Amino acid sequence: MQISFSSELAHSMAVMLLELHAELEEFAYQHDHASDHAEQPSPYLLESPAQA
Repeated sequence: MQISFSSELAHSMAVMLLELHAELEEFAYQHDHASDHAEQPSPYLLESPAQA
């Protein structure tokens, strides 16, 4: 019983990690492509400390 539960838990965690990895890959892909289209720097990055 204990071995079966541990095996099922390990399998569930492996599936969860694979799904998380896929989500992170998709997020990174979208983030990379969004930054390709938005080449304009943020106005906040151009402020001097005196302006902030």
